Amino acid sequence: MALTFAPSLRNAGFFQIEITHLPTAHGEGNESLSFEGWVTEFSDDFTSTWNAETVYGRMDPLATFQNTSRKISLAFDVVSDNSAIAERNLGKVNRLIEFLYPVYAREVTENTRDLQNTLKASPLWGLKWTNLIATPHTNRFLVGYVEGFSYAPDMEMGGFLRGDYVAIQGREVADEQGDQARASGVGHGAPIEGDETGTYQTTRSRGVVRNQYIPKVLNISFNFTVLHTHLPGWFYKDGRYVFGSDDIDGKFPNASLQPSMLLSQHVEREVNSEGELVNQTILSGSVEEMNQADVLEGLTE
Repeated sequence: MALTFAPSLRNAGFFQIEITHLPTAHGEGNESLSFEGWVTEFSDDFTSTWNAETVYGRMDPLATFQNTSRKISLAFDVVSDNSAIAERNLGKVNRLIEFLYPVYAREVTENTRDLQNTLKASPLWGLKWTNLIATPHTNRFLVGYVEGFSYAPDMEMGGFLRGDYVAIQGREVADEQGDQARASGVGHGAPIEGDETGTYQTTRSRGVVRNQYIPKVLNISFNFTVLHTHLPGWFYKDGRYVFGSDDIDGKFPNASLQPSMLLSQHVEREVNSEGELVNQTILSGSVEEMNQADVLEGLTE
């Protein structure tokens, strides 16, 4: 199912897709990647695994519960308005693909990486998008790992062609009074010191244009297996059953918004001659207004 919304919200903080490579998240210069919220596909799948054993004479199997797993499928487009943004987006996608690889313990002598490596940390991700991909109690990123990842430039949308002119200098050896050098249009240089064979050296340079194709639109999709960072399941408390904890009960999995506490209100009160309140009108700061502010949080950043 494609998700549509006003294009003006593409840069809104609420719709940003945030991805963090958790093993390197605290390193210098390693920050989360943020993509505009052009989400094209989203699904949140829950699978309960049971161990069913069929026994003689019993119509139904003996089923033992094992676990309930959660897997999110997300697809989004990385859209570029101009060549500069396209080049930046391509670099971000390069970094995102690098997030699929683990961290190795490096045993070095002179700041060089050895061929043999010891695995230090698996490539766990932190993923957040709106309140649909977020922790229910803190509204932060979910922790998990990626099993399938697809990166596909949209070739129908075209792209930008950029070229860099690179000057390359080299040396050429010419024999017999530099005939080879003169034939190339460069001319012969000074004779090699101590050489009596008539061999000469010459230096020349040439230009090379290295082209780079940068797509306008990149299609990204992946499957994200969620690792629960809170206690799921039900427990009995104060005469009722609670899911997970008081912080997440009723909010899992979509970090549901709860009615906000009013920060301020403009209230008009009417009292009688005895000072008793007979009528009260809230002029501003209503519950509806505060709830609307919660929903739109980050859209005007």
